[in-house]
Amino acid sequence: MSITGLVSVVIPAYNVGPHIAEAIDSVLAQDYPQVEIIVVDDGSKDDTAEVVAARYPQATLIRKENGGAATARNAGIRAARGEFVAFLDADDIWLPGKLTAQIDYFRAHPDVAMNCTGFSQWVSDERGVFPDPSTVIPDQTAIPVDAIDQEFSGWIYHKLLLRNFVWTTTVVMRRSLIDKIGLYDEHFRLGQDYEYFLRASRETEIHRLSRAYALYRQHPGSATARGRDYNYAADVIGRARAKWGLASPNGEAISKQEIRERLHKIHFMCGYLFLKRGKAAKALDEFRSAVREKPLHLKSWAYVAVSALADLRARFGKTQTIKI
Repeated sequence: MSITGLVSVVIPAYNVGPHIAEAIDSVLAQDYPQVEIIVVDDGSKDDTAEVVAARYPQATLIRKENGGAATARNAGIRAARGEFVAFLDADDIWLPGKLTAQIDYFRAHPDVAMNCTGFSQWVSDERGVFPDPSTVIPDQTAIPVDAIDQEFSGWIYHKLLLRNFVWTTTVVMRRSLIDKIGLYDEHFRLGQDYEYFLRASRETEIHRLSRAYALYRQHPGSATARGRDYNYAADVIGRARAKWGLASPNGEAISKQEIRERLHKIHFMCGYLFLKRGKAAKALDEFRSAVREKPLHLKSWAYVAVSALADLRARFGKTQTIKI
């Protein structure tokens, strides 16, 4: 049984010792009165857990072996007692008024089970120093607190297939929605949030508040900045297309051409990145997938040839020379 009005804030954390305090402080600075903080240390090798334990006795600290963000968020959800569950990445921060605005919106719209907000980029200078948060927040005085982005609100499943405009750090969900859709899919090391929100968008309208209520910290150590060896976005979209098709529950839909364009672009860009990193075999798989989505795209065929040749050269280079 969840506690009425309580917001459980789930913070998965991995090697974020330099940033975790700012994230937690931004939650404690909220003016919403009913909050529990759950930090899940996902096997950090730095002092992340120690910082939390020493400085934030009011937070629930869960320590676990490294398993990825999905496993960490699931551990936090299992421990959550709130009527609402909010997510915050440990290297980002919330801005003042975020929770009050989102919970007030829920109370005014009882049929909406998930909402999110706008956000601003938070980029360091050449020395790695991040500017004062107040200097990167846009002027929002003209935007009503309860205003929503109409383009990104409503039954948005079909729109999410073309663009993931829901950012995890801004999301608050009713616990009742989580009980319907279940936990994060731990198959995904990256992209698990995208898959989760697509699942949610089959059960409820999702509304995005227009104001920016969080800062997204961009730095080399973030999960999205680290190199990856698998095309998660294409997998997520492909699974959704196969299971639910291209239409939202209210009947609004995108075309087959639009989804093919989307998947072609993802495969092509992923293939290009693999090729640039010297992973010719993986690049070849991606360019072949790009061709399947858009057979008449000559540039994709050209890169199939380039990556195939690079793959052959790589294999030949590893083969011992046989003297005849």
